[in-house]
Amino acid sequence: MPREVTDLVAQLVLPPAGPLLVLALGALLAWRKRRTAGITLGVVAFSALWISSLGATGRYLLEQLEPPPAAESALATGKAIVVLGASRVQASPEYSDDVVNGEGLVRLRYGARLARRLDLPLLVAGGKPYGGARSEGRAMAAALAEDFKTPARWIEEQSSTTAENAARSFAILRPEGRIRIALVTCAWHMRRAQLVFAKAGFDVVAAPTGYASRGEARALDWIPSASGLYATRTALWEWLGIAWYRLNGAG
Repeated sequence: MPREVTDLVAQLVLPPAGPLLVLALGALLAWRKRRTAGITLGVVAFSALWISSLGATGRYLLEQLEPPPAAESALATGKAIVVLGASRVQASPEYSDDVVNGEGLVRLRYGARLARRLDLPLLVAGGKPYGGARSEGRAMAAALAEDFKTPARWIEEQSSTTAENAARSFAILRPEGRIRIALVTCAWHMRRAQLVFAKAGFDVVAAPTGYASRGEARALDWIPSASGLYATRTALWEWLGIAWYRLNGAG
């Protein structure tokens, strides 16, 4: 199924769109004289949106996804480092090109550090989902060389999903016998990424970074906020992706 379709379905199901659509349905039912059903749906939708917007909810859901940091001894057994793309800032005016976004830079920073510390070659992976002038892979390779002084040996730039990242990366690394890899991505994305990279044939050492659930709990975590909604949505997006990949034979 094309990414545009799966992304659209997820957008409609996840908050805020999902609860808002249920709220609209409740209002329609109430208007059509089905008052009890309409009010019930309205209360459910409002409650779902409220709970989804709590920082405490987002933190809890992200914690369930994020694995512990990688052990140095396990990382040292890898034959290559694979860094997954996040997204790009398209036509960034100050750079006059497509560049890696903040989340992608977090992954690149850790990948570059591991490459120097472990003396392992880097593969960067990511195509051009939703267009753009330069692929995620090319943008990542440029950032590694220019900003982190750590060149990428391989660039995978044809994929548009994590599953395609895995399959195309395997096609690049298998001929060199580099099957055991340190996989770098955000901690909340690692579980889904590890599923499809293992399915593709890799022996994966998880190297998570960019932990989103860290930090002290605050009273404000119990008040709805845009950041709380974003955290919840990020976690639910991953759980949907994991379920989808498992339905398709991963894990």
